[in-house]
Amino acid sequence: MRADRELAHQSSVGRQDVLAFNTALVARHGRDMDDLSKRFWERPSPFAAFGSSPAPAASEAVKLLLVQRGAGDGRSFESLGSLAEKGLTPLVDEGLLTWRALDDLSERPLLQQAALFRSAEVLVGACGAALGWMMLMRPGAQVLEWLPRGVQPPLYRCSEAWNADPLGMFGGLGRLAGVDHVCLRSGQATVPIADKNRWSAKRTTAKDAYWRLDNLDVDSQ
Repeated sequence: MRADRELAHQSSVGRQDVLAFNTALVARHGRDMDDLSKRFWERPSPFAAFGSSPAPAASEAVKLLLVQRGAGDGRSFESLGSLAEKGLTPLVDEGLLTWRALDDLSERPLLQQAALFRSAEVLVGACGAALGWMMLMRPGAQVLEWLPRGVQPPLYRCSEAWNADPLGMFGGLGRLAGVDHVCLRSGQATVPIADKNRWSAKRTTAKDAYWRLDNLDVDSQ
């Protein structure tokens, strides 16, 4: 495959390049980023649907960052409050998790964006540019990428298994950054397709390109 050949090319970016970039970034802005992220996680969320109460200073609760796209931009989580109540609140109540939702990412200064993603241990969001910040997350962190329902496998790599899409857009970034990645479909059932045709060419129409405008209707049950 062409992708395999390009991965082996001497000009391709590798893990050492990502490590060198992160090392240089921390050397120059590490103190500022630590201060920005500390204030972010210690600040109470104004709405219950956008985050939990700050964890105690000595808590080992996992920090989860959820990116919520604008309602008019497509790929935003519908019924976020219900999803948080079912999936996140029980973990918060046990002291295992603290979380925040970002719905104003594009309005935040670039360094603050870098600080927030660098401080997160788990990142949840729809496929989109914001997930590119996973390059700054610490090795061993986890990224859950969500895809709107009905997207055919040949149009987007989404295997619904951990680290199973190393040649995909964000699966590839996870491979380079040492971050665990999984792509999940918001539909209840996986789109059926034979293995031999999983990544084969597929005839598409203009209508197929509009899946990026669909929101994420995730089953909270």
